[in-house]
Amino acid sequence: MTRLVALVPAAVCAAALGREWPHDLDSQVRCIDEGARSLRLAYCCPPRSDEAQDPDAVAAGLVRTPGALPVLGVVTGPLSSELLSGIHPRGGEHAGSSPIQDVQELLDDASDTAVDRLRSLGACGVRRAAVVEPAMEPLVDEDAAAEAHRPLLNAAAHLRIDLVLVASSLDDVASLGYEDSASGLGCSPGLGFLPADAFDSAAALERGLDRIRAAGNPSEAITAPLDAAVSPDLVRHAARVLSGEDARP
Repeated sequence: MTRLVALVPAAVCAAALGREWPHDLDSQVRCIDEGARSLRLAYCCPPRSDEAQDPDAVAAGLVRTPGALPVLGVVTGPLSSELLSGIHPRGGEHAGSSPIQDVQELLDDASDTAVDRLRSLGACGVRRAAVVEPAMEPLVDEDAAAEAHRPLLNAAAHLRIDLVLVASSLDDVASLGYEDSASGLGCSPGLGFLPADAFDSAAALERGLDRIRAAGNPSEAITAPLDAAVSPDLVRHAARVLSGEDARP
């Protein structure tokens, strides 16, 4: 049996229940808990920063809910284009600076931001988190990438938070130092990976599930971050097929 760990926004949990995403804290906690259960997921994820006024309060509420699914925090990795959006390939961001200097400054800031997010999740009682890295900025070399992730690994060890690296298309995941990783280019033992585009259609999902099965039915299949438009029915179908609840066509 393979459990599905889907990195879904809160809106997908609401859609799975046929509801609008609520505005008050208690209703948001219930919506994510009940929605993640409806989707047959192994974990629930706190809302993203643009979905709730206080995502950490929702995360803490989920952790405190008796019998709720375990909570998987989501941390944007320091190499992501979202955090390194200030890099200019043709020159430094600031007058008189070099691209390398700008990259290092941005990496340091992005690493600090990622560590702060991990600490916030730890304070909420979250004990497992996915560090998401879609791809590496071309101006970042492997040594700098590993150095940017080291503070995250150190903080996780101190906070006793288990990390899994979800890296859609990084070429060298191993160099970043994570014990557990899931990527389109390879996974740690016991893990499988479903890219976001596997949920574009039923046919694409079946191809993705076939790849998971060919990998030997790992204990968990982790998705790349999914957007709010993803079909709850496809997510639910993936979970049911992976668990063996639904027979393959």
